[in-house]
Amino acid sequence: MDRDGIDLSLCSIVPSLFLYEIDPEQTLRAHRVLNDAGVAYAERSEGRIAVLATVPLNDPALAQAELRRACGELGLVGVEIGPSVGDMMLDDPRLDAFYTAATDLDVPIMLHPYLNMVSKPGPDLRGFHLGNVVGNPTETFVAASRMIVGGVFDRHPDLRVQLVHAGGAFPYQLGRLEHAYGAREETRSVAEREPAAYLDRFLFDTIVFDERGLRFLLELVGPDAVLFGTDIPFDMADLSALETLPRIADGDVAEKALGGNALRAYGLSEPGG
Repeated sequence: MDRDGIDLSLCSIVPSLFLYEIDPEQTLRAHRVLNDAGVAYAERSEGRIAVLATVPLNDPALAQAELRRACGELGLVGVEIGPSVGDMMLDDPRLDAFYTAATDLDVPIMLHPYLNMVSKPGPDLRGFHLGNVVGNPTETFVAASRMIVGGVFDRHPDLRVQLVHAGGAFPYQLGRLEHAYGAREETRSVAEREPAAYLDRFLFDTIVFDERGLRFLLELVGPDAVLFGTDIPFDMADLSALETLPRIADGDVAEKALGGNALRAYGLSEPGG
């Protein structure tokens, strides 16, 4: 952080520790340990590290209870989840109690790919690190799309969701989803509005590796919805926005994306502030 000029980091667990595929009581036990450790980690940082909770989404009742403990009692600032739990997609009404807890606590949900990190890739993504390069952005696109057309934001209008990797494929294929909403009855069978009308429910990080992609993202979602991200400590990390944002955006926009938006979204204070 000192080397890269980062004053405050928002940290989350590696998604392979979601552990959605094991018994929910065991997932809960592991996640309680992780959340308690996250509190201690943040406390040792002297205000320079904030931590997201993790919850056993494989049991929605346990998930909402642990979210209330981790964020409501322990003070973690948000929660990280995966894009699905087995056959239960993120638009499943069984997750409504969890979403209600998130809105009651006024904490964002950070959505991170999971399946391609823990599963053997199919023949289309085998080799060349394509499970990460292609699979991860696709997972995010699918999950965000289902939350929109499945009515999650109609049932929970105050819910805020951060999409990592600059939204994956979602921002760049939103037009296709929008077209389907007009052309296909099944696409518009649940959601009350067109997909683009829900764009303001999302936050996006800057991990897109490409100045053109970052320009497009800022134009599409606006200067208040983009948060600086890094993906440190992995080899797919991207700190290029530190240099790119001041060059492609005016000072106010760059300042928001490099810090102000994250402080506001997660209710954080600047170190020493």
